[in-house]
Formats: sequence, C-alpha cells, structure tokens
Amino acid sequence: MNIEEIALKMELLERQNLSKSAEITNYTQSALTSKVKKMESEIGQEVFKRTPQGLKLTEVGDHYLQFLKKVAHDYEEFLHRIGSTQTSIHFGTSHTTIKIYGAAIMNALQTSHSPIDVDFTVESSTSLNYRVHHAELDCALTSNPLKHYADLHYDLIATETFEVISSPAHVIDFEQRTPVTLLVLSKGCMYSKALAQWLTNKQIPFTMKEIKSVSSILDFLQIEHTLAVLNTKLLALYPCPDLHHYHLDNLHNVIETVFIYKKNDSKLAPIMQLKQVIESLLERN
Repeated sequence: MNIEEIALKMELLERQNLSKSAEITNYTQSALTSKVKKMESEIGQEVFKRTPQGLKLTEVGDHYLQFLKKVAHDYEEFLHRIGSTQTSIHFGTSHTTIKIYGAAIMNALQTSHSPIDVDFTVESSTSLNYRVHHAELDCALTSNPLKHYADLHYDLIATETFEVISSPAHVIDFEQRTPVTLLVLSKGCMYSKALAQWLTNKQIPFTMKEIKSVSSILDFLQIEHTLAVLNTKLLALYPCPDLHHYHLDNLHNVIETVFIYKKNDSKLAPIMQLKQVIESLLERN
C-alpha cells in the first residue's frame, strides 16, 4: 500500500487548488494535473468540476475523498494494533521546549514501548512553523507563531510564562534608557521577541546576545547593564543565585504553547500518539 500516494490524493481533493497544493507538496502544477487525470482514469469518473471560480469536487470526488480518509485511518489503526512497525516522526521543538520536555518525552515513549521513533529538530518557532507547513517536519511543539498556515492545526497544549531577570546587584532603571544587553536562548523565540519589542517601544537601546546555555546566561548576569528572558519552568530547573525579577508595564508575559501538524497527514495516528504523550506530561506538571 502506497500510503504517501493516498495522502497526496487527499491533499488534492481537499485543497481543490492545484497551485496551492504545488506549493505545499513540492510538485509542479503540471505534475499534479497529471495525477488528477490519472486519478480520474483509475475510478472512471471526474473528481473535479472545472468552474470559473476554480476546481470544485464532484459528488464522486467527495465520495472518493471519504473513502481515502477511511483507508488511511484503517491502515494506521492496523499498524498500531500489530505494534511491530516503528514509525519515525520528525518532531520540531524550540530551544526552551527541548530543555524542559525533551528527556521526559523520550523516557515516556521508551517506558511505554511505543512504536514511535522520534527525531528531534531544535529551531525557532517561526522556522518550525514554516518547516511543518512545507512537510519538512511531521509536527512541532513550540510557542504559538505569529503566522498561521491554513493547512496546519495549531492545538493549544499549555500556557507558559516567562521571566525578565537580572542580578540584584545590577538592577536596571529603564527610565534612564541606558543601553542594555539582552541575553536569550534563541533570538527567534517568542519570549525574546516580546521583550525586544517592549524595549523598542520604550526607546531603550539594546543588544541581543544568543547564548545556548541557561547556566552561562545566569553567569553572565553578573555583568552590569545585562538582563535575560527565560521560561519560568526552565528557570526553575536550574540552581540560581538570587535574581531580580522585573514586572514590566504593558509586557504580557504569557505565551501559548501549541502542537503543530498538518490537517491531512499519512502519519496522523502516530502524531496523535505523540501529542497524547506530551499532554500527559504537561498534566503532571
């Protein structure tokens, strides 16, 4: 069974727009036109009506789409039941998420003898969102990106908070508008962007430095005119010296964490399994 071919047919039938399907699947529009013709030849009837507004599903096309969805679902259920086939999931996370949940996710999958084999990719939320959209990743867990693609689900998993901190020996008076150094785990992180925007709005000059180690960030806070932004849960994992926590007006320090995946994916069953593992971990915390 060519489940990838079934997934492509489902994409074409649901999207009803060959140019947009071409962007998502990396096929040329002419190649997809040929696939539609082949599909119609296989079943002996047209699946699309050509209208001035574009392609529209025929009644046969709609029945065929429902049939393909059932085949894909039944196939994934079969793989789950036999339990002997390992499914590889390309899973994206942010730098913060991997540090908080990465080891726990792997441990939960191993202890439950799950057939899912997870490969992690660590990037910014913007990049992860883009890569799931372009099918370079199967799914991602990250802060809610600013841009939402129509072909993706953004399931709210949790709300996270972040802290703006510095050394108590070097408390920053933002009213003075003294240039500051902002330490972050990732420049593309939504926490980093939120604080950078706040500093910009307050006309406070700053330089953003990306440092991949939380311990190093905490060490560097001993430097004057330096502050950092870190996830609250992540900060709790590290033994910290005394820190000064800032409560800044008009800075909303709550970020939504979402699980991102394609609406039509041949790996939907294992992706949902992975999501359930993550949700169970979050419920314990």
